[in-house]
Amino acid sequence: MKKSLIALAVLAASGAAMAQSSVTVYGRVDLSVGSLKELDKGSQTKVFNGGDGGLTTSRLGFRGTEDLGGGLKANFKLEHRLNADDGTSQDPMWKGESTVSLAGGFGEVKLGRSSTIYDEVRGLAFTSNVFDSAFTPASNGVWGSGGDYSSRFNNKVTYNLPKLGGVYGGIEYALDEDATVDANMVGAKIGYKAGPLDVALGLQQEKGKDNDYMLVAAAYDLGVVSLSGGYNTRRGDDAKGDDNELTVGLNVPMGNVNLSFGYATSKTEIGGSTAGKSSGFGIGATYALSKRTKAYGGFRSHNVKDGAGTKTAGTRLFAVGLRHDF
Repeated sequence: MKKSLIALAVLAASGAAMAQSSVTVYGRVDLSVGSLKELDKGSQTKVFNGGDGGLTTSRLGFRGTEDLGGGLKANFKLEHRLNADDGTSQDPMWKGESTVSLAGGFGEVKLGRSSTIYDEVRGLAFTSNVFDSAFTPASNGVWGSGGDYSSRFNNKVTYNLPKLGGVYGGIEYALDEDATVDANMVGAKIGYKAGPLDVALGLQQEKGKDNDYMLVAAAYDLGVVSLSGGYNTRRGDDAKGDDNELTVGLNVPMGNVNLSFGYATSKTEIGGSTAGKSSGFGIGATYALSKRTKAYGGFRSHNVKDGAGTKTAGTRLFAVGLRHDF
């Protein structure tokens, strides 16, 4: 009888320990087929890997949390990115994220490689903008800053504030540990979310590139349609000039179908004169075959002109694909 009671106590303790911690394996496979036409290069039909011509990049990840007691939790996340069209890995191994953090009533302190908090504000601006995908014009050729800024940094320390009502925010710093690359970065965000409204300000200073970014983004869900948009600036040195950029998007849910549209513009000025302009739009639709599988199709077009109005770059992308989450 005593042995049985001891065994039950051990099992109960083990069950309690398991209940206090968890590890989740997750992933996504996203592939599409379509046509990409670039200025002076003709068109090419190919199978695209996720973000190259579909919704998002394929990935495999592990995330977990452990309840340490007293309202304190330890968290980790490891996310690998891969090219599902040919089975190759993207470099580095944990390109998506490799972090560990402590969270509690004080907020969260996170260490490692991850998306910047400025990039999170960009995600808010693109929430309803053709699903924040390869069909989103602002992040695929229109915004000049899109090719300049870094969405992720290594050796980063991030502090996320505890939520105070609808207010949220955070600050972060990336250490420059590689003598060959100036990877210092300072970032901050502050936002407010209540009901259908979410609005935020994001800042990112990349010392190595001498670029300062500021983005104001907002999203509003009306039920029958959701809207999002953002105004972004990049302030650089005299040679690169400054960018002023705008994007708007809308998403219309209709049962299993979601229709989405996005439009973006950008203007670069050097020494007070216009050095370049770009604009573009995207349109797409997804169909939910299940909670984890979506079929989709989309089209994106953008043009870039120099200060004299001569077209210097442009793309036309059309693709249909399938995304499965697990």
